[in-house]
Amino acid sequence: MQKQVNPINETNNDARVLARQLIRTARFGAIGVLQDDGSPLVSRVLVGTDATGNPVILISELSDHTKAIKKNNQVSLLLGEPKKGDPVAHPRISLQGNARLIPKESDQYSNIRARFIARHPKSELYIGFADFQIFQIDAKSANLNGGFGKAFHLKPNDFLSIETKLSMMESEIINIINNQHKDFLSNHAKNNESGWRLIGIDCDGFDVANGDIIDRREFKVPMSEAISPADAIAFLTNSDNLK
Repeated sequence: MQKQVNPINETNNDARVLARQLIRTARFGAIGVLQDDGSPLVSRVLVGTDATGNPVILISELSDHTKAIKKNNQVSLLLGEPKKGDPVAHPRISLQGNARLIPKESDQYSNIRARFIARHPKSELYIGFADFQIFQIDAKSANLNGGFGKAFHLKPNDFLSIETKLSMMESEIINIINNQHKDFLSNHAKNNESGWRLIGIDCDGFDVANGDIIDRREFKVPMSEAISPADAIAFLTNSDNLK
């Protein structure tokens, strides 16, 4: 009898970095929900993240997938944009979890809203409409496929970052970097391209955008608890701390 080979690899740091890259650079994804009769429904949604890396989505109460989520909040979210060639040869990640409404009057909402608009500037035109709501997907597990022979089963601590005081200082850090450290942003990009903006920072790395392109850089070691925005900016702009 031929011995079966387990297609799932042992989780390693490369898999963790790839998972964070896929989640934090995603602009959209395919969300799977369960309808009243138990049948599945898949829809395309705009995607952002909270400070830890949990996905957030902006959806209308008028849509079928929002109605389904309000009755059964179990969802799956597929992220990873195919490039040229075979679509299934490119990395993607499927997260499983529960969708949770972020009330507009909550303290968490303002930070998530700002992060979302930074990633999707045009969403500012309609994010305030009465029927649009932000849901956070509290991820419980994930299936990562990094390409042929690179399948992993991940737990939340494999791809989520620890929430620190950075989230409270994030808007100030972003404003300073984007207005006073444009050389740092250009040096980050290939061919010293201009137009890059910092749109998010966490203890494991930071996210930048240029038009519809989103990229991420990881730190060699996680940023320890920053005392002030100046400490965080000094760490962020030190090339020795970047992979």
